[in-house]
Amino acid sequence: MALHEAMPPDSVLGPIEPLLDVTRAAHLLGISVKTLRDWIQGRRIDYVKVGTRVMIQPETIRQFVNSNTRRAAG
Repeated sequence: MALHEAMPPDSVLGPIEPLLDVTRAAHLLGISVKTLRDWIQGRRIDYVKVGTRVMIQPETIRQFVNSNTRRAAG
């Protein structure tokens, strides 16, 4: 029996959220698609290659926002 038949995907990776295309990810970040593509090319943000498509994990967006958030003093 193959691994994918023996174990449901959630048991190996946990729940998988749908990947975001560059247009949707840029919209969520409030930046242009060109800016996001520049960040991807400059390795400023993680991405997933699916064939020729570049996709972003929703968790990557969350982590990016959290790591670039500047907390108010006080």
